Formats: sequence, C-alpha cells, structure tokens
Amino acid sequence: MKEKLNTIKNNPEFQKKLQEMKPSRSIWGVLGVVLFFFVPEFMSYFYSPEINHYLSNLAQTMPSDKMASLLTYLGNELFNGEVSWINIGLGIAFLVWLFRK
Repeated sequence: MKEKLNTIKNNPEFQKKLQEMKPSRSIWGVLGVVLFFFVPEFMSYFYSPEINHYLSNLAQTMPSDKMASLLTYLGNELFNGEVSWINIGLGIAFLVWLFRK
C-alpha cells in the first residue's frame, strides 16, 4: 500500500491534476471556498427556523400529501440548526491549501 501511495505521489500526471484542482489564490478562489463551505452552514445554523417555517407553508400548497410530508421531512433533516463539522473542516482545509505555497 505504501509503495502504491508513493508511486501515485511521485506521478507527474497526478501532481498536474492536483494543481489544476487547487483553487486559485485570488479573491474568487477565496470567495468560492467561503460561499461553498461556510455560508450554507451559517444559513442553516442561524436561519433554520425561518427556512423550516417557509417549507411547511410551501408543503401546504403541494398537490399530494406524500410530497408535502417528504418536503417537510427533508426540510427538518437538512435545516436542523446543527453545523456540519465535516463541511467546516473541508472548508478550512481548502483555505489552508489555498494559501500554502
């Protein structure tokens, strides 16, 4: 396993693809990471009651009860007011990778 990992690590094609995947060190790279990883967690944490209230009102206008209950269930599961530490950790890792030489 170590041998295979070292061959992948020293592979020039892999290094090239890794550099292509790295966000650019500009305002757009930073904004992309912040908007993709941190803002949704902020919205879910602070605005989950308002979002769930809106979704429950929207569920009342659904044509079937099954769709309404699914919308309500998914709203409660997605916007429960908790923070996804995996998402925050990935965002921090991308920001560190962005500013690392």
